[in-house]
Amino acid sequence: MIKSVVFDLDGTLIDSTEAIVESFMHTFDVLEQPRPPRDAVVKSIGFTLEQQFEKFTKTDPNECALIYRAYYDTVCREKTFLLPGAEESLRQFSEAGLTIGFASSKQRRFCEVILNHLGVLEYFTTRLGPDDITHPKPHPEAVLRSAEMLGVTSRELYFIGDTNFDVLAARAAGTRCLCVTTGYNTREELVALGPEAVFDSLNELTQYALAHLASPGPAAARCGSPE
Repeated sequence: MIKSVVFDLDGTLIDSTEAIVESFMHTFDVLEQPRPPRDAVVKSIGFTLEQQFEKFTKTDPNECALIYRAYYDTVCREKTFLLPGAEESLRQFSEAGLTIGFASSKQRRFCEVILNHLGVLEYFTTRLGPDDITHPKPHPEAVLRSAEMLGVTSRELYFIGDTNFDVLAARAAGTRCLCVTTGYNTREELVALGPEAVFDSLNELTQYALAHLASPGPAAARCGSPE
């Protein structure tokens, strides 16, 4: 029986692409280094910030992150938006009696600032960022820690995300995983890893999840959208 849902944020509930890209470009301008390709920056979303910088520069990633975060703090509110169906999904899960958490690769303080600005922070009982754990996704720590904080087993929650890392973290935790294609991996990439189901919208995902709360889940990982 599913008792809780834990969401990734970027690409799942929110779109902060422009704030992230702009902050990246600002960082490289400050460092007086060539800007990385926009597409490459977008593709790297889902890694921790330090891991992202390691892909593009030999400068100390912690130094890069300090520059980035100082600028990101000035743009993250007005340049981040809820994805279609996000607030309705949170409302429906809450009204169904499920407890809700998030586990993001974005620092928790930024997650909280953004979600508060967007008017949905109150839905989240548990809140985890990379600063709250030792091992980021695809390691299962964020999923397992979320389950522990919510007072459920890993099989009593749905982990909802948009990237390969989300699927791998959920799988390693023994948790049922649902995905949306609104983020940073394609349907084909997600399906190849075998989440329970993949959807093109949060509305479709939410209706499926609410209809399957009492089911034990698939005996084997399921690929693709439900029939």
